[in-house]
Amino acid sequence: MTVQVPSRMSFIRLLLLGFVLLPLVAATPEVRLQSPLTTVVPHQGDLPTGAFTLRAVIQVPDDAPSDLGVGAFVADRHGRWFQRLHPTPLHPGANVLALTMAPGEPLMAQPHPGTWSPDLAALATQAGLFFWSSSAVQVSIGVEQLVAEAYALADAAPCLTDLELPNMYAGMIRVATGARYEFALTPQPFPANPYDPAAFSLDAVFTHEDGHSMRVAGFASEAMALRDRGDRELAEPCGASRFLVRWRPPRPGTWHARLEASWLAAEPLVVDLPRIVATGPASDDAVRIDAGDARFFSRAGRWFWPIGMNLHSTFDVRSRDRLGTVLTPERGTLAYADRFRRLAAAGGNATEIWMASWNLALEWNAEWPGYAGMGRYHQGHAAQLDAVLDAAQANGIHVNLVINNHGQASPNADREWKDHPWNRDNGGPLSEPYHLFTDPRALAGQAQLRRYLVARYGDHPAILGWKLWSEVNLTAVGDSQRRGLRENRGLASAVTPAERLATLVRWHETAAAHLHAIDAYGHPVTTHWSGDYRKPDPEVCALPGIDYLCIDAYHGGQSTYSGATLIDLLWNGMEDPRRGLARFKKPLLVTEFGGSSGGTSTALLAAELASAPWAAAMAGNAGMPFMWWFEWIDQNDQWQPFGAIARFLASEDLRGSDARAAVLSATGERGPWWVRAWVRPGRMLGYVVNHPWTGEGGDRELHRDILVRIGSQVAPGPCRIEWWDANHGMPIGVHELVHPGGALVFTAPPFLHHIAFKLERATALRPNLR
Repeated sequence: MTVQVPSRMSFIRLLLLGFVLLPLVAATPEVRLQSPLTTVVPHQGDLPTGAFTLRAVIQVPDDAPSDLGVGAFVADRHGRWFQRLHPTPLHPGANVLALTMAPGEPLMAQPHPGTWSPDLAALATQAGLFFWSSSAVQVSIGVEQLVAEAYALADAAPCLTDLELPNMYAGMIRVATGARYEFALTPQPFPANPYDPAAFSLDAVFTHEDGHSMRVAGFASEAMALRDRGDRELAEPCGASRFLVRWRPPRPGTWHARLEASWLAAEPLVVDLPRIVATGPASDDAVRIDAGDARFFSRAGRWFWPIGMNLHSTFDVRSRDRLGTVLTPERGTLAYADRFRRLAAAGGNATEIWMASWNLALEWNAEWPGYAGMGRYHQGHAAQLDAVLDAAQANGIHVNLVINNHGQASPNADREWKDHPWNRDNGGPLSEPYHLFTDPRALAGQAQLRRYLVARYGDHPAILGWKLWSEVNLTAVGDSQRRGLRENRGLASAVTPAERLATLVRWHETAAAHLHAIDAYGHPVTTHWSGDYRKPDPEVCALPGIDYLCIDAYHGGQSTYSGATLIDLLWNGMEDPRRGLARFKKPLLVTEFGGSSGGTSTALLAAELASAPWAAAMAGNAGMPFMWWFEWIDQNDQWQPFGAIARFLASEDLRGSDARAAVLSATGERGPWWVRAWVRPGRMLGYVVNHPWTGEGGDRELHRDILVRIGSQVAPGPCRIEWWDANHGMPIGVHELVHPGGALVFTAPPFLHHIAFKLERATALRPNLR
């Protein structure tokens, strides 16, 4: 092959164009050069792990250009290229070349400003030589004995270097309570796999003057810059890999801190840090299970009711195919930030996001762009998740963060196992997805990932909770896959339903306990089942480490009223006397709904989105159901239901040991009517809806003269009824009466579709009776 040889600067410009004009030629003794293109001669065969020296003998003819230059390169499978130039041009005759490619050597990154480090060296898959000249001549050179020899780095005593401690004044560190304090350091030697705590682990222990102690792990982070290309967001390396520690002091006072570092086969190292003085009020912004009423969430002691939708990804192909929406460009954190702003403006405060292979996952198949395979983490996605959580916090949004989605471990449903890095077909150790729940190596790898997630994101107030799985019953260990397990080869073919359930329980018990043990900020832990409230495994629901429950509320999706609609499904999810989930006394979130999993008519979607939050509140759900079809909501300006329920509940508090759901009744034309209430002593929140509308949508006629019957629950005496337009979330009238006792019946003002009310004793006309 004949190619041209350009100047060095032309070569760099070609690199910046992404190697479009860089042909690769085989490593033969004779190589024909032709300018202005650069000639790349790849090394053949496997590369040593880590540092190495490229050696070759280069025979240069007498008529070669005097500025003929040579350099060595090393790159990973995604084309991240690092190079080292020979300091002088090649001379006629034999040139003995030896260029070391090792951390600490002067390697130039192209086309990015990243830094060559041991973790990147461990991922190298390509190396070789390149030649250039500014002369437009054609010559042949000989490249002989091109080999890559392992290079042994000098042994040194383990240490922590380049420690950067911000906010140092007069020998002490000053921080604000509730604010992130982050510092960086570099361990020496730097681990080849910085995500493996067996190779290197870093922990920081912060101890308050009152004895309260917090242990947080450090984590490896490569400096990344996020850039908007217009059609997508790019995450580009912009610095070296280092270890970071993130911590938010929860209380004021003096804190003492130490670092505990451990290398494989080396004595642990303990380093004391300067004393830390935290000022400001005590701070705890994390969402928690309420201490007084475990059916609900709270923040800093105040009742918290999540209102939002499922932003599982930045775009949804299924929504395009089923509902005719337009795919959102892959603008990463920018797409999330835009939707957070619109959701918050509408009244929302929560969402769900998946760490899926196509979205924000950290570990996946190394053949996919940005991923590094089993046990190594996508630093571009890691930086994007940082930005997503920061944008969520800026807009008051709390994220139900999904660590694993079902397709990753399913042989049948949304199958991603074929691409899983732990799959034996991809170089992993596992022959089938069931082993993800049983194999000790897989369990250790999952614990490693959880440690990284908690270390990097655990201090973030935007985390609502850790969701272990989406739709775990669709995985290889799930209930709906029992037949599939028996049909697969290997271990799963012999798994009985009892063994499957035992595995499911054991896995969740271990994973939840691990998260609780390492998360110093106490975020709650959950998992999730596909289908509806009848699908969760009671044994998993009852585990102490599973703090709240997540389910779907999909149904047939028909737009014809049949007497049972979404709101009945939501009600039964808690109140079904036989299988309702209220018996576990844990918060329940419906995190997917909207017709069927294949969608439904837009008229029915609109009715379900409007009625779902009201039905959920009356049933005692811990938050508004999260609709799956976020692009349909966004592109059709369907934001009104979020603000309606937010305004209605703004001054309310559903907590209380004696708070309960109640069934009421109503009569009037064009029924039947669905009437439910949430009752606390002295106060009732009620909801009246035209039942056929919730199963069909579309109705545009006002309802008049609807009689609402409370029953005999209200004691005699003065009462005050405040009516609310449920479509807009606005009060529309107040009715005061003296109740003589017995059944309380009153007439609702005219309304469209549905209406809500607040009933209280007139002797206590405060905004909220508690």
